[in-house]
Amino acid sequence: MSPRALDPAIRRAVTEAAIRVLGTEGRSALTTRRLAREANTSTTAVYTYFGSMDDVHRHVRRQAIGALLAALDVVGITDDPVADLARAAAVQVDQGHLHPAMYRIMFVDQPPDDTADPAAAVFERFADLVERCIRAGRFRPDEPHHAAMWAGEVWTVGHGAVLSALTGLLSHEHGRAMHEDMLFRLCVGFGDDRNTAHASIESAAAQR
Repeated sequence: MSPRALDPAIRRAVTEAAIRVLGTEGRSALTTRRLAREANTSTTAVYTYFGSMDDVHRHVRRQAIGALLAALDVVGITDDPVADLARAAAVQVDQGHLHPAMYRIMFVDQPPDDTADPAAAVFERFADLVERCIRAGRFRPDEPHHAAMWAGEVWTVGHGAVLSALTGLLSHEHGRAMHEDMLFRLCVGFGDDRNTAHASIESAAAQR
């Protein structure tokens, strides 16, 4: 007798339940019994599709990061690399607002990983955009630079804006305004002309 085929609907239900639990209550609330109850299935089924709660957490995080990368892909490349960077940074902030549970899973309550961190692909996107700004002469390092460090600073500014909104310290609108201002000041600090940087940030903001 052949084994019963796995049902993708059950895997999807368990995944959606994990997103709800992780995104609202965090890793400590993620248990087999809780997932089985939320997904209307059995604990055996949970272990059939996922070997452990860490496996569930990693699976959900990979899905969330894949969705963020897909949103960044839509940004595209223009002849204004600073505006491109600003649009990518805006995607990070807007995704945090639109999908707070997924953002928390990606960048706040992370699972233990025994392989390369999938979020590295997000930072690579930002580093590539920073490098374009340098090659175009918009950012002008006055010493040996690391694009990854500048990219990390851009990402950190967005992360702060997201968390300020998610925790209720700022409204999303105020968080967006603060993010745009901080990003402008970062770009000027990286060597961009103030007027040109302002125009690029404004251009990106108009397309949100």
